[in-house]
Amino acid sequence: MTIGTMAILLTLLFIHMINCNAPLILRYYVITIFTVDSVLLVILLCYLLYVYYFLRHAKIQESDYLLVLGTNTFTKRVSPVLQDRLDMTIAAYHRLGDYPMIIVSGGRNFRPPLIEDNLMKDYLVEHGIPTSKILLENRSTNTIQKLEYSSILLKEDWNGENVPRVTIITSEFHIPRTMRYLKNLGILVSYLPARTMPVFKWPAMFREFTVIVWYYRYTIMSLMFIILVLFLSVLE
Repeated sequence: MTIGTMAILLTLLFIHMINCNAPLILRYYVITIFTVDSVLLVILLCYLLYVYYFLRHAKIQESDYLLVLGTNTFTKRVSPVLQDRLDMTIAAYHRLGDYPMIIVSGGRNFRPPLIEDNLMKDYLVEHGIPTSKILLENRSTNTIQKLEYSSILLKEDWNGENVPRVTIITSEFHIPRTMRYLKNLGILVSYLPARTMPVFKWPAMFREFTVIVWYYRYTIMSLMFIILVLFLSVLE
């Protein structure tokens, strides 16, 4: 069932409950469910459009650093999602004349023996990237720490007079949340999304959606309350 179909069914149910003679408590219940689902559907639609926008307008820009964000890995092999990010990094590196430094960001995983940055470095070296062009960030355990620690590493490495040009490479579904964290850090960068296979993308997008909802939970709850009050006023 598509998002559009769900929205239409919810709207029809809402209109029916407003106009029918069902018990008031039942009508209140349906309106509450309609309000919550409608707000969440709009947020989900905005998120999907945001992801689509970055995929549609993705292009490799001149950069001094390519910052590739790691992701959870449960084995000693690079996961498919992480491989997509690394392959995009390799392609961007060669397109830019083998010039940029590459920062691989990812610390210890759920399993202490596994460290993301080492897996990422080994993959890049196996695919022809010189070790001297790779910087390791291995202290982080989540996205915002990856960005914070990588920014520190970048400032320590950069010797130029101007502000370095940085391109962040991550999965398309991960860019909206990454942008939000970077906005809080006050860092200006460009983004290059790595296209993910659908079998891995849709579960990951649902997880990202729930994280976004949790991040803005107070704003969303306030919005739901205002809309709910307006809808319930119709019954009075």
